[in-house]
Amino acid sequence: MLACPLAGRAQTLPVQGAFQFSNGVHPTFDASFEQATEREVTAFWKNELKGVSMKVGGRKEMIGEAARIPNASSDTLRILVAVEKGKGTSNVTAHIAFFTTAGYVGPDSPPREQDGCREWVRQRMVALKRELARTDWERGQRQLALAERQLDMLKREGQRAENNLRKTEQRRDQAASDQEAARKRLQELNAAPDTAGLDSTAQVAAGKARQKELRLWQDRARRAEYTLQDAVKKLDDLRWELKKNGEDQQAKQAEVEQQRILVNGLQEKFRAIN
Repeated sequence: MLACPLAGRAQTLPVQGAFQFSNGVHPTFDASFEQATEREVTAFWKNELKGVSMKVGGRKEMIGEAARIPNASSDTLRILVAVEKGKGTSNVTAHIAFFTTAGYVGPDSPPREQDGCREWVRQRMVALKRELARTDWERGQRQLALAERQLDMLKREGQRAENNLRKTEQRRDQAASDQEAARKRLQELNAAPDTAGLDSTAQVAAGKARQKELRLWQDRARRAEYTLQDAVKKLDDLRWELKKNGEDQQAKQAEVEQQRILVNGLQEKFRAIN
């Protein structure tokens, strides 16, 4: 059975309650926000009060004086907003009370006042929830992009290591071939030279030439041995590097996939807010 793409898109609504303000307990419309900070929520509601009030003040709570909400009342209102973080929860709640010429808006108030104040709070709840959700979504997208770049870098590093491995194997094989050629030539040069038919001067010259060639091939043998040992060591290092790179790629790929799932969830959460 296919899930409906609109499932879970319940309308955002404030909850009617009561809160102890500095001047007493008053009925409120409560707006709760998940994974938000008190600073974020306070700044948002203060800005919203400024948009509808002649003056915004207060110490323990924010107070909007001479506020206008036409859908709730033709007269001005006084709006009280207290923000608190719940104990043992990540939720932050804004408790919003409305004072009209008839008193505080509550369950017994005229429908126009109740509906108008509730809708005013609801619209702002939606705006802040979407703002917070968009921030989380965009943060998740940035983290996903970073993880994808890191994975791409690991793949490039792995490719470079594979290329270096092939080149080092070729260098090892060439060094082994050079070492074998030097061994054979030195074996030939160390054998008793054939000086039959040569006079003493020619024998001396041949001896010098033989010694010179011996030194040349001995040097080649040493260089081949050094190159071979270096290549063997480097091959061990490269094999370990490739093994580690493969493990890192696997872990990073899992991180990318997990982050992509998270981002998709954050996107759906953002779209579901209404």
